[in-house]
Amino acid sequence: MASNTRHPLLADTTSLIAVANTNQWDVLAESLALTTTNVCKHELQNHVNSNTHAPEGSREQYLKRGSQRVLDHLNEDSSPWSSVTVVPRPHGPDAGEESLKQELSEHSDSYQIVSLLDGAARRSIRRLVDDHGYDVDVVGPPYLLYVLFDNELISKAEFCEASGEMIRTEGWTGYEVVKNAWASIPVDCSEFLDGDILPP
Repeated sequence: MASNTRHPLLADTTSLIAVANTNQWDVLAESLALTTTNVCKHELQNHVNSNTHAPEGSREQYLKRGSQRVLDHLNEDSSPWSSVTVVPRPHGPDAGEESLKQELSEHSDSYQIVSLLDGAARRSIRRLVDDHGYDVDVVGPPYLLYVLFDNELISKAEFCEASGEMIRTEGWTGYEVVKNAWASIPVDCSEFLDGDILPP
């Protein structure tokens, strides 16, 4: 069962779903200790409950499968992952992202990396980090795969292919979106991936 320990890596709902749907999920789940919030955990449960009959290959199935994998891992007795309670609990469509902002505001010394999928949410948390001088990197979900590569848990090819898979599955297109997906990742994947999903 996930503890309430605060690990240096804090991740939101959509970032966790994105990595859970890659072919490196098992390595990531076993190797990284990370923290999420009770609000994100609730969002994951909602994805599972509301997509009970999701059609094969649909976005709904993707959300359900990723959410179920993350919840299963969070609920394992031996899981190195943790879920912390944020009070007062934010509500609304951006509640998970807001819960990370709230958690970071109250416990900034506990974290080194915050991972969010949504670009606007990353910018919002970067402003919080800059305004308060927190020593925290704000990154997209491909960075979680980079941590595996940087610690020699997966090969360069495996990292590049999993990141490319994530970018395509998430439907990230366009100069800025692709550039942001690779932010803070000092790896050249040009020998493994097509140019349209590589940073400019």
